[in-house]
Amino acid sequence: MKWDERLNMAIDCIEEYLENEIDMNVIAGIMCQSKDSLQRTFSLILDMPISEYIRKRRMTLAAVELRNSDVKVIDLALRLGYESPESFTRSFKEIFGVTPSAARNKNIQLTLFPRVTCLLTLKGEIKMERKFAGINGQAINWKGFDWAAWQNPQDVTKVFDNCITAAKKWKDAGYKTVLDLGAGMGHNSIYFAKQGFAVSAIEISDFAVDYLKKWAERENLEINATVGDMHSLPYSDNSFDCLFEYHTIRHSGTAGIKMIISEIERVVKPGGEVYITFLSKDSNDFTEKWYPQIDENSLICQTLAEMGVPHYYADLSDINGLLANFDVESILHRGYYSNDSKVKQKHYYVTGRKKIR
Repeated sequence: MKWDERLNMAIDCIEEYLENEIDMNVIAGIMCQSKDSLQRTFSLILDMPISEYIRKRRMTLAAVELRNSDVKVIDLALRLGYESPESFTRSFKEIFGVTPSAARNKNIQLTLFPRVTCLLTLKGEIKMERKFAGINGQAINWKGFDWAAWQNPQDVTKVFDNCITAAKKWKDAGYKTVLDLGAGMGHNSIYFAKQGFAVSAIEISDFAVDYLKKWAERENLEINATVGDMHSLPYSDNSFDCLFEYHTIRHSGTAGIKMIISEIERVVKPGGEVYITFLSKDSNDFTEKWYPQIDENSLICQTLAEMGVPHYYADLSDINGLLANFDVESILHRGYYSNDSKVKQKHYYVTGRKKIR
């Protein structure tokens, strides 16, 4: 077995037992090292002691759970091996700068710590290149698709049938406000605005948002376009009647997708509607595990356009769990081949209504 494969197995073992006591003898055994040698390896490769890696990963799990459940701080502290809620709070604040109670506020942005995957390349006799792909609540060191280099203007301006159908349905229902999540260059935002909706658009790419603003100005349309992260939306609770998302939220891992759905639920009004897409686990890049796996649902993409970007894959059970606070109206499952004719990706296209409690 290769050295980097052993390291990934060791990290997998750590991840599996984050909520239990981790036996360093077992981890060292996976690496075929002594415990002292294991400590030196982690410090060299990850630039931190293995104990610090484990602590940061545990705190990340805690932060995600605090955001997505009503778990008591004392119960979470004891489950993660802390002797008291006070010691847990001190550790949590050292990493995130806020207390566990404050972290429940979804207007506070938390920088989560990734679960790493080692991708190792050796060149010649002494040169070693190291690359780590992690998964946190946010897309990994990614500032969006390189829209400035995109060569097909039709893909930028073409409005697809799913947008047209959603706009007609929502207009007939009397909805007024729409959030275009992951707006790209803005073709869907422009279409919604032309149909009379008050449109807000959020996109992580500075270039794309600037393009959309200039396009809206030329069309004499008012669109509130913002650069931002889908894991922490800069909008108040219950801001929008509807939310439209197309091939965007897949750019995360399991922890991240839970945060995104939580944010979607937060900003959509009770009784409001959503159109959301998910990558299917029936896609052959997932079933054949072409790329490094970072959790049971997610891979790190290795194609040129999205190198190093996490992709989350779902099945019906995953979708129903994630959208537990929505009444799912329809799910369409279909696939297509990508440009290299090798990757057959399938997607779920989901419409639903936020439950009124």
